[in-house]
Amino acid sequence: MWFIFQCLFTVLVPSFLLGVSAVCRFSHWCGHARLKVPVARLCAILLLIRIGEATNPGPDDSCFILGVANPTGLRSKAPYVTSQMAYGDVWASSETHLCSRELASFNAGLKFSGAQFQPLVGGHPVPDSHSNAGCWKGVVVLAKTPVRKLPHDWPIEIAQSSRALAVTTMLDDVWLTGGVVYGEPESHLYPHRLRHTEALLQAVVSSISFLSSGPRFVAGDWNVSFGELPVFDMLSKAGFRDLQELAEERWGIMLHFA
Repeated sequence: MWFIFQCLFTVLVPSFLLGVSAVCRFSHWCGHARLKVPVARLCAILLLIRIGEATNPGPDDSCFILGVANPTGLRSKAPYVTSQMAYGDVWASSETHLCSRELASFNAGLKFSGAQFQPLVGGHPVPDSHSNAGCWKGVVVLAKTPVRKLPHDWPIEIAQSSRALAVTTMLDDVWLTGGVVYGEPESHLYPHRLRHTEALLQAVVSSISFLSSGPRFVAGDWNVSFGELPVFDMLSKAGFRDLQELAEERWGIMLHFA
């Protein structure tokens, strides 16, 4: 599980909680450290800066939570998301299995459950079938602030892959831009998975890194090892850092893998 977060400025201390990164509201950044990765590898990059003090700063423990999840399907899980994930402000999720009808049903379930979240925004819907075409697909972003898709000129095979998504949302007075990628799994059904995952990441990282500014992240389950694809060099040159690597470097938090 990869999670990457980047900004064009200087340094800010990130926070980690059960595989989730937490930072204070943009007007007053803070953090505490604890890292556990329950599913796969969680990675992020942080080059952050304090945006500025608010006129009336909030409490010191008021933190913004940005999380990444692989729910192995979100069908009929709106009540669970409402009750168990409400502590997060923005969630980037992959492997949702949501077609158009099921995405609408999920959002209706959120509203019925009284969730604090805005309607979920997804990438291209997965095929509405029970065949392999609808398996291991689907990327979404769920947030307490309205989320909008970013315009792009991706090739049609990427735009309609149900594996790539680029979005933005405004937090306080700062635009947070991010992307979600769900890499093809290691399976006989995906004989060209590394080439295809590289193309997905290249498209999303290019949109996030070079066509936007401010705090940014790239998240998802990429189904590759760190450094396995050329796109990792592209991320490094753009200033991205591996979140777990950063945690070990700055606070001595050792990497944990499930």
